[in-house]
Amino acid sequence: MNHQMIPLNKLTLSPNNVRKTDTDQLIAEFADNIETRGILQNLVAVPSGKTFDVIVGGRRLRALNLLKDRKAIKANHPVPVQVIEVGNEEQAEISLIENVIRQQMTVADEIRAYRFFINEGSDLEAIAKRFGRTKRAVEGRLRLADLAEPIFAALERNEITLEVAKAYATTSNQERQQMVWDQVSDTWQANNADAIRRMITTSSINSTSAIAKLVTEKAYTDAGGRIERDLFTTDDTANWIDPEIVNRLAAEKIEAAAAKIAEETGLAWVRPLLDTRVNHVATEELHHYHMPSAPLTMEEQHAADAILEEIRAIEEGYEGIDDDEEALEDLNTRWEEATDKHRELINKPGYVPDEMKPLVGAFVIIDKDGNAVLDTGRYTEKPVKTKRTNTTAGADGSDEIPQDTGLKPLSEKLVAELAIQRRDVLALHVANNPAVAMDYMIFAIADTGRSYGEHNDGTTLSGSYPQTYCQTYPESPAHSQMADVQENLDKSWTEHQTIVERFDAFCALTDDDKAAWLAYCVARTIEPSIGVSRRSGQNGPELLHLHDRLAQLLEIEVAHEWRPTSANYFDRVSKAAILAHIGEVGGQTMAASYASSKKADLSASAEKIFSGTTIVDAAVKEAALAWVPDHMRFNVKPPVDEASTAEASQSIDTGTTDPENDEPGTDAGSTADENTANEQLADA
Repeated sequence: MNHQMIPLNKLTLSPNNVRKTDTDQLIAEFADNIETRGILQNLVAVPSGKTFDVIVGGRRLRALNLLKDRKAIKANHPVPVQVIEVGNEEQAEISLIENVIRQQMTVADEIRAYRFFINEGSDLEAIAKRFGRTKRAVEGRLRLADLAEPIFAALERNEITLEVAKAYATTSNQERQQMVWDQVSDTWQANNADAIRRMITTSSINSTSAIAKLVTEKAYTDAGGRIERDLFTTDDTANWIDPEIVNRLAAEKIEAAAAKIAEETGLAWVRPLLDTRVNHVATEELHHYHMPSAPLTMEEQHAADAILEEIRAIEEGYEGIDDDEEALEDLNTRWEEATDKHRELINKPGYVPDEMKPLVGAFVIIDKDGNAVLDTGRYTEKPVKTKRTNTTAGADGSDEIPQDTGLKPLSEKLVAELAIQRRDVLALHVANNPAVAMDYMIFAIADTGRSYGEHNDGTTLSGSYPQTYCQTYPESPAHSQMADVQENLDKSWTEHQTIVERFDAFCALTDDDKAAWLAYCVARTIEPSIGVSRRSGQNGPELLHLHDRLAQLLEIEVAHEWRPTSANYFDRVSKAAILAHIGEVGGQTMAASYASSKKADLSASAEKIFSGTTIVDAAVKEAALAWVPDHMRFNVKPPVDEASTAEASQSIDTGTTDPENDEPGTDAGSTADENTANEQLADA
C-alpha cells in the first residue's frame, strides 16, 4: 500500500464501487467544494493495467471529471491516491465500509457549523462554497437556528422531520412557534408540515397575495410593517407579519375606491370587501338582481338588421351547390363570420336602469393584480320584481326572475350524455398526443392539494400523500434527501393564481424539469410496505411484491441508506431480539457476552455494532453493516411459522420479564422479526 499522485485521466471508477447513483446536483456541489478547498482526502484505487480503478472516492472522481469538463482543471491533473492491491471481494468490502460507516452530518450539526463560521466573520457565499451547498440552502439552515428551543431540540432528537422544522421556521417569531408547538406537539398533527405551516401563517400575509399587491410593500413598510422572507423556497415570496397594518391600509384604499365608484355609478350603495370575491356571508341577507341587457342604439339596431339580411342571403346561397365544395366552404366561412358579428353586437352587457339605481347596490373587491374593482354582480336589500319582455317567473315561484332564452332547458340526462361524449372527443385527441398527455398527467399530479378556490383538474389523476399509519416517526437520511429533492424542483409555475395559468407555465418548463417533477410526484405517492407478511389480525402496512420488483430494478441496498439505531429500532424491540440480532452477525458467543447488559445499555451497544463503529473482526463488521431487520428488506424469505416461533420463544430464558431490562407493550416486541430472533437464541 502506497500513496501516489496519479493523473486524473488514469483514474476510472471500479465496478466494485458499491455507490452506483448520485444526483447531478450533488456532484456539482461536490465539485464546487473541491474547487474551493481541494482534495482533502485521498482516493483509494487498485492497479488495472495502465490505469487505476477507484474503489473509494467515486463521488470525488465524478466531481473532478466535472471540473475537467468545465475546464477548471486539466485532464492530467494530479490526484492523491492510496494504491492497494486486493481482490474483487475485498474491494467491494472496502467500498461498502467506506460508504456505510460515514455518517452524514445531522441538520442540527450543520446549523451549528454554519453559525460558527458566521460568528467567525464568514459570509454566506464563503460558507456555501466551503460546504458545497447553495447560498440559499445555507440561508435556509440558518433560519432553523431561530427555532424555539423545544422545537430545535425535537429536530436534534429526530422527533420531528426537517419539513416540520421548516414549517415552524416560516416565521422567526418564537412566541408564535411556541404557541403552535404547544397546540400540536402531542397530537396527530405533530408531523403534518402543511397543517403547521397554515397555523403559523394565519397571522401573516403573503407578499404575493392580492391584498398585499393592493397595499404595496412600500406603503406597508412606511407604516412600520415588518417582513419575513421565506428562505425555503426559490421564489421571492415573503410574509408580512403585521396583518393589522395591512388590513388598515387596504381598508383605506378600498373604501376610497368604493366611494368614488358609488358617485360615478349612482348605485344605492357600494360596499368594500377585503376579498378577491363576493362571499356568501356578504350576500346572505341580500337578493340577486338580474340585470337586463343594455338596449341597442339606433345605429346598432340598423347594423344588426343589416347583418341579419346578410345571413339570410348567405343561407339562400346554399341551394344547388351541394357538389361545389369550394363554394360551400366559402359560404360556411361567411356565415360563421356574420353570425359572430351579430352575436357580439346584440350580446351587450347587463345594466341597471336609472329607475332601479336607488334600489340596487354592488361590491368592490380586489382582483388578482391588487386593483380595487367593481364586482359584476348586483344586489338589492329587498326582493324586486321587474317587468321585462321575454321573461318568465322563477321556476321556484321566487321573486327573482331569470332571463328567458326562449328555449326549453335540456334534461339532466341529456346534459350528462353530452358531457360524456364531449369527454370522449377530448380523450381521443389526448390519447393521440403523448406529449400533451404527459404534461397533463404530471401537472394534475403535481398540482394536487393546492388550496386555490379554482381547483378542478378535470381528471381522476391525483398524487396525494399516502397514509403513514403512525403520527410520528424518526427521520431517516432518505427522508431528509427527499426534502432536498423537493426543494430543488422548479416551482416557478406554482406562483400563478389560476389553474390554467399554472398549467401553461408548467408546460413551458424544460423536459428535464418536468421529468424531475414526475419522478418526485410518483415517489411521494408510494405507500408504506414491509418486507414480510403481516400477522393475522394485524393492521397497518403489508407486503407488496411490486415494491420488491421496483427495488430489484433500482438495485436498492437498504443497508446503504438506513442503519438501525436505538431511536428507530433497538429501543423498540425486546432484549431477546437484540441479542439474537447480535448473534446473527457475530455468533452466539458474541451475543452471550452482552446477555447480562441492561436493556438501555444493550440498545446503545447494538447501535455501535450495527453502525460499524465497534472494533470487531472484519467479517463481523461486514455482516453488521449489511444487516437490516426483515421488515426493512426487499425480497426477503417468508417469515417463520408463528406457531413454531411461539414454541421456540417459550423455551428461552433471557430475563426479558424484568421490567428494568425490557419494555413490554412496545409494538415491535411482537413482530415476526423479534420472533425470528427468539428462535435463533433458542437454537443456540
